[in-house]
Amino acid sequence: MEELIHKYLSSELSEQEEKELRAWLEDDSVNRQVFENITSHWKLSDAQVAQSKSNIYEKITGTQAVITSSNKSWKYVWRVAAIVVFMFALGALYDQYGNQRSDIQDVADHVIIEKEAQYGQKLTFQLPDGSVVKLNAGSKLTFPRTFNDESRQVELVGEAFFDVTKNPERPFVITAPQLEVTVLGTSFNVSAYEQASSASVAVKTGKVAVKNRTGAGSVTLLPLDQVTVQDQHLDKNRIPNEDAVFGWMNQILMFDDESFATIASKIERWYDVKIEMQTSVDADKTFTGKYKNPSIKALMESLSYAYDFNYELKEKTVIIK
Repeated sequence: MEELIHKYLSSELSEQEEKELRAWLEDDSVNRQVFENITSHWKLSDAQVAQSKSNIYEKITGTQAVITSSNKSWKYVWRVAAIVVFMFALGALYDQYGNQRSDIQDVADHVIIEKEAQYGQKLTFQLPDGSVVKLNAGSKLTFPRTFNDESRQVELVGEAFFDVTKNPERPFVITAPQLEVTVLGTSFNVSAYEQASSASVAVKTGKVAVKNRTGAGSVTLLPLDQVTVQDQHLDKNRIPNEDAVFGWMNQILMFDDESFATIASKIERWYDVKIEMQTSVDADKTFTGKYKNPSIKALMESLSYAYDFNYELKEKTVIIK
């Protein structure tokens, strides 16, 4: 490559050689740095060349030299010498930058990424292995920038739907406060909000193993199976209504025989509002309803009839009275 650089400086490059040099420069930032250092030395003024010769002579002999010659042939020799010195240092630069890049890559591999869907928001994104995650409102997923060779581990707080890329060599593991889910390649929903009294896993396709993190027991789920984890117990059953579990991804808000406390939590996450209770409602009464992308006013009208209360919408607060 030093021959091409020398030809470039002498304006003797052929068209093909110019392409080779350009490809080399575009291949690596270190190449560009070396090239810029060499060309900057080549373009030194006569005085700068003389000073460089003086500095080099001083380092070699230990004495200061006074050099006044501006002979063009000497300037050419010194410039060629500069090329030789820089090309000699190229290997060292590669070693240095190679080690730095290795260290940087090691750090990058251990970078932790956190994706969070705020209240009133839903996120869809791809994991490093190509798996797709849909994150529901008020949820957070933490995962490494690069999965290791043994497994693919993520941490979830809240609710998410996973469509996992199949890889029998590296199991996909989700840890949540109440449970741990292990899969090889499948699609399923995990609901594990911090404030909730229970967590659940529902399988759409494939096969999933669920383990209770706070107590003994594990269970294997097949398509349309679900398990609820509550009070250190695993309760496995069939999904009675798919929209109740998976509907949120299609803007379907569904309550399936749920208490008002549970409904209120869902409303707060879905609309990013705060529900303020100025009166009490029947805590034992449950409600079932299905809505397609409803406005908060339409939803509250329905609930007010069901629970016999009045309400007021005030900016980001729903007042029950």
